[in-house]
Amino acid sequence: MDKYCQSCNTQNSPEAMFCRQCATPLTQGQGGQQAGANQAQFGNQQWTPAGAGGQAAQNFAPPAAGASGRAIAATVLAVCGLVLCCGPFTGIPGAILGWMEMNAIKEGRSSPKGMMMAQIGLWGGIASSVIGALLNIFISFFMLSGGMYY
Repeated sequence: MDKYCQSCNTQNSPEAMFCRQCATPLTQGQGGQQAGANQAQFGNQQWTPAGAGGQAAQNFAPPAAGASGRAIAATVLAVCGLVLCCGPFTGIPGAILGWMEMNAIKEGRSSPKGMMMAQIGLWGGIASSVIGALLNIFISFFMLSGGMYY
């Protein structure tokens, strides 16, 4: 059953936690029914059934999450690869984590607030891996060609 966003009425995948159109957090109760006709008539109001004891259950959306741990880790690994000259040792894992986080954001499984950090992790990881590989080739060539003469 697909989930529909309460803000923009966009159809999202069932496992999505955020709307892929407007990044609004999707609550667990959204799914199964298309809210288009009801929202046109009643706006963004939700019907809240009375719970046990006559008290109505609260249907509040969870607060918008910031960047995920995967986006932060991708950025840290890419920056370490560039600054500490670790090259592929931290660059490749940073690029992989950045790619995974970007896919999770596009699919609505992660908060869009981490997109910039995921992109930094992806491209910084690729850059540090390429620079590290070129540096290793240069050093190997220099050592094989006789290196420094005394």
